[in-house]
Amino acid sequence: MTTGVPSRDTEAIPLWNNAYEPAQLGGAANLWGDPPVPFAHTAAEMFAAASASVILDLPCGDGRNLPPLANGAPILLAGDTSLNAMAIAEKVTDRAGIRGNVVFIRTDVFDTGLLDNSIDGIFCWDLLGHLTNPEDALRELYRITRPGGTIVANMWTMNDCQVSDPLIKEIAPKEYIDHFDFYCRFYDRDDLDALLDCVGLALDSVEVASWWEPPHAGYRDYEHQHESLIFTVKKSGG
Repeated sequence: MTTGVPSRDTEAIPLWNNAYEPAQLGGAANLWGDPPVPFAHTAAEMFAAASASVILDLPCGDGRNLPPLANGAPILLAGDTSLNAMAIAEKVTDRAGIRGNVVFIRTDVFDTGLLDNSIDGIFCWDLLGHLTNPEDALRELYRITRPGGTIVANMWTMNDCQVSDPLIKEIAPKEYIDHFDFYCRFYDRDDLDALLDCVGLALDSVEVASWWEPPHAGYRDYEHQHESLIFTVKKSGG
């Protein structure tokens, strides 16, 4: 972990690993359910159209987005801090017949351990909104992106279902702590622009999208609707 990372971001790492423990899942096969988020398909098409060789799903979680993302490049790195999550994700890749294309790496978004300019495309879903220090995370993602490569990420909006979850607690405007003690920050377009401006990055594209998801085991165990700002950042050059 790089120096200067807030303690809450560090302390969340074992919390996430525990969330994927079989005992926490209560007999369910995974935490998030099987359907990938809709934009995983779009991101894969984007990466493939750019002739990507190596792409990264960070965090890969328990693997629901890996099958569509595997269509984006010959090599898919599946990165996460949680060994429990990646053990589930490996089973997902086996069932999907893509295990030979996926390399699992235990890595952290603040310090990936990857070389400068080494990744053609990055899919970073439902992570940045959990961080009290998304600035350094974005800097690290941009560092490892090859010139001409693209980062695809999202930020939840205040219309996201989490805001109305009965177990979430507001600690500041647009900032909450959920019942698993995870930090959640919600963004509007001005917030996103300010964040990217702070780290010297420019939007390549941005859109607001909403979609429904099935219940998750022990974690929003009801059908719910998400809404996010989905954005891309393209690294100059290439």
